[in-house]
Amino acid sequence: MLWRYALFSCALGMAGLPIYIHAPKYFVEQYEISLATLGLTLLLLRSIDFFQDPLLGRLASSTVSRGSVPLWIATAFMCFGMILLFAIPAFISPILWFSISLIILFSGFSFAYIRIYALGVEAFGMEGQIKIAKWREVGTLIGICLAAAAPTILSIAGSSGYKNFAFLFCSLIIIATFLMSSYLSNFFKVQKQTTSVFPKDAGLQRLLLFVFLNAMPVAVTSTLYLFYVDHVLGLEAVGGPLLILFFLSAAFSAPLWTRWAEQFGALRVLRISMLVSILSFFWAYNLNAGEVIAFSIICFATGLSLGADMTILPAIFAKRLAKTKHDPNTGFGIWNFSNKLALALTAGILLPIMELAGFETQDMRSSLSREVLTISYAIVPCGLKIFALIWLQNMIGRNKNL
Repeated sequence: MLWRYALFSCALGMAGLPIYIHAPKYFVEQYEISLATLGLTLLLLRSIDFFQDPLLGRLASSTVSRGSVPLWIATAFMCFGMILLFAIPAFISPILWFSISLIILFSGFSFAYIRIYALGVEAFGMEGQIKIAKWREVGTLIGICLAAAAPTILSIAGSSGYKNFAFLFCSLIIIATFLMSSYLSNFFKVQKQTTSVFPKDAGLQRLLLFVFLNAMPVAVTSTLYLFYVDHVLGLEAVGGPLLILFFLSAAFSAPLWTRWAEQFGALRVLRISMLVSILSFFWAYNLNAGEVIAFSIICFATGLSLGADMTILPAIFAKRLAKTKHDPNTGFGIWNFSNKLALALTAGILLPIMELAGFETQDMRSSLSREVLTISYAIVPCGLKIFALIWLQNMIGRNKNL
């Protein structure tokens, strides 16, 4: 069961965070869309999640008895959206094509994400969340690593790396869905649970706000990573390998974070990882062009922090859902919405501000553009992470058992 769960998480990981890394750069280069336009579009698209993700959580809860059929439908949506995004040239307005593709892709992704995380609560209960988190998040991080490397590796032969990535994803998610489908009916159980869309438990509410705050720095760096590496550090040739190093660091550190969380307390361990991230962001601001060794260390260190975020936080939230008997499908619908809202607000607000401050997509190597990009990539996430850390400290003070 666990390896199938990890494989599905791996395939799902390829369709989540990497899309926020690849898609903006792909459409800027392919269709010369401005960053401000893309940022506002992402914000508008994610505003749909105000309604969609909670409703998808309800839908996942109400279709438990349908077994694997809803998951297959979600898989079909993801495959179709991914092919539209990267494999078929836009024959209408590129920004409209971008929007339609992402709506289809992330509708399927959100449903599958909610279903697979709810499965972890149903199958393993309150006390098994750290164990399942280790398998699930390592699988997810491996999928992110594959997605980060695939466009570069798959373009070596001269063909389109993004197009080949789309078909690779479709193949893997179909195989993973087939292997998981036979288990859904066995592990999902209908129980008497709280079915309100937004959790009424104060602990869950504080956790969700922390998830939102803590996701914002990752949203900033995910959106700006390739631009920072290419145009500030001048390391375009090693941008892909450094991104892989970042995610591999997260993947291999995940089992260590889960072990430390069990020994010393989950939220307390998160404080250490967040301090590492803050110091790394501050260091990134002081880098000069060509400092590949220093930036490699930063990628490794921030990868460690991401490993803690992705492994410990879902386990804490799932444990709280089980304890309060809140429906895990609707609970993770709100969770997914919180993460995506952070990504959307960051892109929708930060990117236009960058252009107003003097950042120009057509002249990214000017001194003003580089300075704006450096501040946005390093100092802004540093400040956001400090604010999230203050909120975390407040949570620990309110609940000693977390």
